[in-house]
Amino acid sequence: MSCGLGAVILLFILLDFNRPSDDIEAPVPIVVVNEQEANKKLLLRKQQLIDATAKESTKIVKLIADISDVMIDSSQKTIQLENIPPTPEPKLEKKNLLDKPASGELIGLSVKGKRILIAFDTSASMSNEKLIDIILGLSDPSGSRLASGKKWLQAKRTLLWTISNAPLDSQIQVIGYADGVDPLTTGWMSQKDALRSMKVELKSLMPTGGTSLGKMLEYVEDKSLSANSLYIITDGLPTIAGQKTSKLKALKSCFNLGSKKNRYIDGKCRRELYIDAVTRFQKTSRSVVNVILLPLEGDPKAAPLYWTWSNSTKGMLFSPARGWPPR
Repeated sequence: MSCGLGAVILLFILLDFNRPSDDIEAPVPIVVVNEQEANKKLLLRKQQLIDATAKESTKIVKLIADISDVMIDSSQKTIQLENIPPTPEPKLEKKNLLDKPASGELIGLSVKGKRILIAFDTSASMSNEKLIDIILGLSDPSGSRLASGKKWLQAKRTLLWTISNAPLDSQIQVIGYADGVDPLTTGWMSQKDALRSMKVELKSLMPTGGTSLGKMLEYVEDKSLSANSLYIITDGLPTIAGQKTSKLKALKSCFNLGSKKNRYIDGKCRRELYIDAVTRFQKTSRSVVNVILLPLEGDPKAAPLYWTWSNSTKGMLFSPARGWPPR
């Protein structure tokens, strides 16, 4: 027992109870702060923040001013540029619609040949593209409504374009055809004289009547108008038979277009009129046939039939856009 008691006393002597243990978290000391001193420190810190903010604000203001100067300078330059008067464009001389020069921009169709015959369709349907507009035009006895049609104006420009693009050393003759045939030039003329003559002729020419492709081709054959190239400006298949028709006796309606009982013709009959006229003409003709086909409502067979004909003679079919040739 004495040994045990002595060991306990020795243990107490060796341990230092005033030293905190490493395994026990040390308590946070309580600091007594002087309130007046703390207020002074807070005021000082506040002033430092104000001073720093003022410096940054000064930098920002200066930066904004610099940016504003640049923007003002740029706007002044823009205003100066805008105030510079534009360079005046050269004034274009106003010309009559029919005096416009040819554009020459057509791709594929070329006007060539030593003797060029141009057949110009002058029927009433050449006035407008839509049938209702043609019918309304026919109701005007003066003919001015048909003469002012958009397609008719385009047709006249197309005729002048064809003459203008012909070789200068060529001989040209122009005939108009509807329900009959009328020469529009005095025989064969030089390219220059033909162009001058047609500019005058077209000012008074008006679209009227039906279309007889047969009579036109018979006229060319009877007058022996042998040409290297035949250019036909039209808008569709014929509506009237020729004088020498022999194959269409079964289609009586084709011969009675002018009668009061039958003033309209169907697509089948128009196709037969076309085939009869072309077949007869091609027996003797050696001309290269080119067709400039203007649009017409309700005549879908015209393009393939005219293309077959022109292609067989090594010519071509061209169907221009509404705005061609440009005014």
